[in-house]
This record gives sequence, C-alpha cells and structure tokens, in this order.
Amino acid sequence: MEIKVSIIIPVYGVENYLERAVDSALAQTLLEKEIILVDDGSPDGCPAICDRYARQYPELVQVIHQENQGLGLARNAGARLAKGEYIAFLDSDDTVEPEMYETLYEKAKEGDYQMVMCDVRIRYVEEGREVEVSSYPREQIDLADYIAHGNNITYSVNKLFQRSIWEENRYEKMLFEDIALIPALVTRYHRIGYVPKAFYNYYRRSNTISTSQTGAMVDIVKAFRDFLTTCDPAYKEEAVYATSRQLLWNMTQSRALFLPDFIGLLREFEGDFRLNPYLKNDPKTAKILEYLDRKVIPDHFILAHCRRELSPELEECLNRDFPLSKRIEPQESWLSREDIPDNVRRAADLGHWRYVEEYLSLLALWEHGGIVLTPAALPQLRLKGRRMEPAFFGFENAEELSTLCFGAVPHHYAIGVLLDSYKEERIYNQAFLPLSQRLRDFLITRFGLKANGRHQKLEGGITVHLPSVLAYDLHDGENCCKRGGFSTPEGFETVSVPVLEFWSQRLMENWNLYKAERQKKSPAGKSPSPQSGGKYTEEQMEAERQRVAALYEQSTSWKLTRPLRAIAQLWKK
Repeated sequence: MEIKVSIIIPVYGVENYLERAVDSALAQTLLEKEIILVDDGSPDGCPAICDRYARQYPELVQVIHQENQGLGLARNAGARLAKGEYIAFLDSDDTVEPEMYETLYEKAKEGDYQMVMCDVRIRYVEEGREVEVSSYPREQIDLADYIAHGNNITYSVNKLFQRSIWEENRYEKMLFEDIALIPALVTRYHRIGYVPKAFYNYYRRSNTISTSQTGAMVDIVKAFRDFLTTCDPAYKEEAVYATSRQLLWNMTQSRALFLPDFIGLLREFEGDFRLNPYLKNDPKTAKILEYLDRKVIPDHFILAHCRRELSPELEECLNRDFPLSKRIEPQESWLSREDIPDNVRRAADLGHWRYVEEYLSLLALWEHGGIVLTPAALPQLRLKGRRMEPAFFGFENAEELSTLCFGAVPHHYAIGVLLDSYKEERIYNQAFLPLSQRLRDFLITRFGLKANGRHQKLEGGITVHLPSVLAYDLHDGENCCKRGGFSTPEGFETVSVPVLEFWSQRLMENWNLYKAERQKKSPAGKSPSPQSGGKYTEEQMEAERQRVAALYEQSTSWKLTRPLRAIAQLWKK
C-alpha cells in the first residue's frame, strides 16, 4: 500500500493520555497512513501501551524504543523511519480531528504544496474552556504577511510536511525546538497551503515543559537566535518582526524571569530590531526597543577560589538553573598580574586566602560584570531577576552585609572605588578584614545606607536586599541565593540566630501595623454591621466564630500540632 502520510508520535511520560492520542490517529479518514510511535525512554507504562498498539495494528503501527533524548530527537527518529509522501507530527497528549490528514493531504496535492497548515483549538484543561486560534485571515497565503502577522507559525503539529523537507532538516536537542526550526522552514519553503479549520486539539495544562520555569528554559533565547540566523534573508525583516511579537509577550507576560536573557538577544541583533520597518509602524510592539536602553548585568558568574574547590552543591545549582551562563574563576594565578596591590600579595603570602579571593572577585566584577558567588553560595533560579539591577548587595542580618552573593554591571563606579580602597593604608588592609565590613562602611558613608536589614534603593542604581533574598531562605518566596554547607533535614533551612530574631521582630512589626490600621478603620465597640445599625447580632457573632474556627482548623499550625494535641488529651485521661 502506498503511504500518503506518516504520523509521528513521540512518547514520554504520558500513559494517561497516550491512548487518546493514538486512537485519534487511528480514526483518521485517510486510509493510506502509517503511525510511528517513538518511545523516548518513557519511565511509565507507555512502552507497553506502544507495543500493544503495534501488535493490535501490525499493518498501521510501528514502534521505536530508544533512550531518552528529548522531543526533537524523537521526532527525528520517526522521520528517518517514515515512508509517507508527507509527514505529520502529533504530540502524545493531544488529539486530531478525524478528517485532518485526509483534508490536508488533498490540499497539498491540489496545489503541489511543500507544506500545508490548519488552525489550532487550544483546550485549557484546568479552566474547562477552549479557544480556536486562526492561523491566517485568508485561505490564500501571502508568505511575507503570514511570517510577519500570522499565528501558529512556530507549531510543528498543525502542519503537513513534504517528506523531502526532513531529508534536509533536523530538530536540535533543546527545549523550544519548534521555535528554532519551524518558522525558519516557513521562510525557506515557499509553497504553503492553508485549510482554515481547527483540526488540531492542543491540550494546555499547568506544570508542563512549556509552562514551567526551569533553568533549561533559557533555550528559548537560542531558539529565537536560530530562527533569525537560519531564515531566508529575503524574509529577514518579517522574521525580526515576528520575533519581536513573540519576545514582547515572553518578556512581559509569559517568561519575565528571563528578561535579562531576552535583552541580551535584542542587543545581539540591535541593528535589525532598531531599523525594522514593521516596528516603525507598530508602536505597541515597538515598545520592545525601550529595553535596549536598560542596564543589564552580564550573564557571568564570578567564582573566585584559591586553593579550594567549588562545592558540589554549587556546581549542581549552576548546572541546573544557569546552564548557559559563563563562568569566570579567578584563582591564584591572577596574582601574577602587575595591577595586583602589594597588600593583596602580602595576604597571599600570609595565607589569608579569603581576603585574596574577595579582592579578585571585585577585580573580575569591575572588568567583566556579573554576579559574584562564594563557594558556600547556592544560587536559585530567581537570581536571574537581579541582573536588571545595575549593582546589588544584600544584608546578612539586621546590621551586617553579606558577601555570599552580589553583582554589578561592568565598570560600575562603586566597584571601582572599592577596588581602589585596597591600595590605601587602612585598617581593612592592615588587618586583612573581610569585605563585608569594608562594604558596609562604604555604603553607609558614601551612599547613606541605613544598617537596619531592610530593602533599600541607593544612588547610582544600587539595591540592597533583605537577608531572605541573598543570604537565607525564609520561605517567603523571595530567595535568590542561600547559604549552603550545612546538613539539614528535607524541608528545613539553616538560618542564623540573629536573622531569626530580626525576622521575628519584623513580622511582629508588620502584624502590629496591620492591627493599628484595622483599628483606625473599625474602632473598638464600633464594628460595622449594616444589618444591625453598627452592632453584630448574636447570630452574626456565632457565624463569625464558626468561620474563624473553620479557618483555624484548616491552618498549617493546627494540622502540624494535631499529634501533640492528641497526646495531650491521652495524658489528661
């Protein structure tokens, strides 16, 4: 039998949805088809489900079992095996309408198209709603206009491809492999047909690769770069504008945490963006150009370590959350530079290596910009957001500053002044005092820092953060870097006693402030009650008591102390 369409379904960790996807492929009205299931090392019951379909439909279904390599390479494996005249991709947690591939194939043959696309129906699973997204307002495609203004251009799954396209192209091993490849293919294969019907059902859930925030998501920057560098030059202006639209949405709504990385991409192609004619006629999307003037700390980590290794925990954090960041590692060999002050060399001779490391960190920060981490630091993904601050530091407790993690843009004058202070005859240098003391006094005397442990914005774009941001994780959702090197039970954090005291006091101050504001709005004895002329009735009081009791019984503290209360009751008996 001549195979008209090969349907490739990559499979990984979707045992609850796989049958639905495969069944929708089997139900296609197109008879001359094959279904290739690529088990990408799935750890659940998917491999057995794939094999069952192959046994049940030996004429239609083939299975590839391979070690986990990612979605793109799984699609590549299916494309290599495919025999169809055209190739389609179906994600294993989505479905297609029964007539999709027959309709798209007929359209392809009718117009001798290299590619045919349809609309997409997005089903928001948790919200119980669906939206149909039209790819283009007209059935006849104007390619330049479609690249610039069309929808669904990055999707692989709403398109039918001539098999020869996949003899010349491959997905890369990365996240967002669609963005990297598919729009560029649209610019290079110009015979494109369109069927304006929502044949593809995309099930959108939370906690998926596309909706989660992980360090690997920085691949999206590489994906846009690949699109801009591999598109047909004849459509470069349209490609830049299409990228602008996607970037603006990602920068302001979907993935704002990666804003510094997106700005880096804008600067890499600054001329293309600033001179783009489409942006000049679109003030809303042109707002993206304003980001080119923002100061951003480079994506560098400065890791000074002399005569000691970086901790495995630090390495793990960097590899997981900052896989593409550049590392600058000042070490003992830097002391051979002519610009190293004599007292720093003397510190090395006397074995004061922490003092040496702190100076070398400042030197690298001045020259390259970036974020300084000590070997005890455990950086978190949220640290990316700090790169939007020209210079940042953090409190260790209510009075002292931390040097666990801090950063600045290249040649920030505050870092330059700190460096110069190492050449002066001061107590900091004579006694080889830690940088934290030098930094604290410097910010107090030069910038008016108040040593109170609170968040402060100083002159020169200098931000000083709470201890919970750059020193300890106090489970308030704000931590960007915490202190490692301590063995703690799962779910617990190591926090110094001064910080606990400071934090407890701060929480009490906030509570007292809340009570004072509440008292102003509702003075004692005058609680508002429209039903009773300003006083609660007995029924209202009882209802309020029950409501508060229900809230308390559902609170974390009540649940955690339940075993203790049970023991107390037994003790009383």
